[in-house]
Parts: sequence; structure tokens; C-alpha cells
Amino acid sequence: MNLIVFCHFIRMAETVLTLQEVAALTGKSLQTIRRAIKAKKIDAKRKKTPQGFNYLISQDSVATFYKIDLDRLNRDREQGSLDRKEKAVSTEGTYATLKDLQSLEKEVSDMLDEYKKEKESFMRFMKAFQEKFVVLENQLKLLEEPKKKHWYQFWK
Repeated sequence: MNLIVFCHFIRMAETVLTLQEVAALTGKSLQTIRRAIKAKKIDAKRKKTPQGFNYLISQDSVATFYKIDLDRLNRDREQGSLDRKEKAVSTEGTYATLKDLQSLEKEVSDMLDEYKKEKESFMRFMKAFQEKFVVLENQLKLLEEPKKKHWYQFWK
């Protein structure tokens, strides 16, 4: 019995993933992986560190729970692609041509011109608003002045 447990731990030591690796591999958030560990859907061991705990997650349990091919998992781990999320769209063989770059440059310059026009329009609006605000403040001051007189100063 102890030999079986020992062999299981040796196998676990060879096939463990970190929380970040599992999240990158599955495309799930760290919190989702933590919830799966807490619900005991994924086998994991806690490793104590000065900052708290790190999880060492069984590669087999991740593969069975998320229905991931173990061969793909091993290939990804060997290639080191677990550090980033896998992209669904392959960009292999796509290159930008000079024509593409020129059209992109034209679009960006058009957008900048449009932005400048909108900014100028907004600044004109703000200036007109400020002028109207000052006029209204002055009118309000003029309306408040008579209220300052006392009842016996009716002759002023």
C-alpha cells in the first residue's frame, strides 16, 4: 500500500502545474481554478510560501475535468506556451503589405483630422458656454442687490 502511494506521489511530482499554467491552458480565470480546487473537482496540493500558499495542481485531474488532450498538454508544456493563452486564430502566413500599411496610415490620419475638428468644435462650445455663464452670473448679482436693502431704506 505504501509503495502505491509513493508511486502516486512520484507521478504527481512529475506532472504538476501551477495555478497560472492551468489558467493559461484552460482559458479560465485564476479565481475559477481556485473554485474548482476548493470544490475538489481538481486535485491539488498546497505549498506554503512566505506570502501564503501556492497550488501544485495535478495535470491528470486538469485534463480529465476540462477534457483536455494529455498529448497536447505535454507538448504545450515542453514548448513553454503555457505562459500565454492560446489564440483561436492562427496568424501563420499573414504579413502586412506596403499597401496595407499605407491604407492604415491614411485611416489614422483621417481619424486624427476628425479628432482635431471635434476638439475645435468642443472648444468653441465651451467658450460660448463660459461667456453665457458669466453673463448669467452678472445678472444674478444684479437681481440679488435690491434684497440687501432694509425696509427703512425705501428711498434709495
